[in-house]
Amino acid sequence: MTVQENISLKPYNTFGIDVTAKYFSTFHSSDELIEISHYPFFTSEHSLFLLGGGSNILFTNDLDGLVLKNEISGIQVIEEDKELVYVKAGAGVNWHQFVLFCLAHNYAGVENLSLIPG
Repeated sequence: MTVQENISLKPYNTFGIDVTAKYFSTFHSSDELIEISHYPFFTSEHSLFLLGGGSNILFTNDLDGLVLKNEISGIQVIEEDKELVYVKAGAGVNWHQFVLFCLAHNYAGVENLSLIPG
């Protein structure tokens, strides 16, 4: 896992606001998130900001702390019976991609929620 310094957040928000994060990293699993919590700069003197897809955030200032971008992926069917399907999705899965997955597998019920922001 790499922690970068002074990274533009422009590609990470749908408004395209060009603000800078003092520290930036991504995580792809809960284990990576735990790992990064042991880094020396992960203290009370630095702010912490968790970032998803960036569609429900409007940045107005640079962030003088650590920005962690959630990229936990994966969609899998956990259980299926005659009436219900239980699907597990990673916290970093794009919602529209989740809806498309359900449609491709003929799992009805979420299609009316396609393309809603974050």
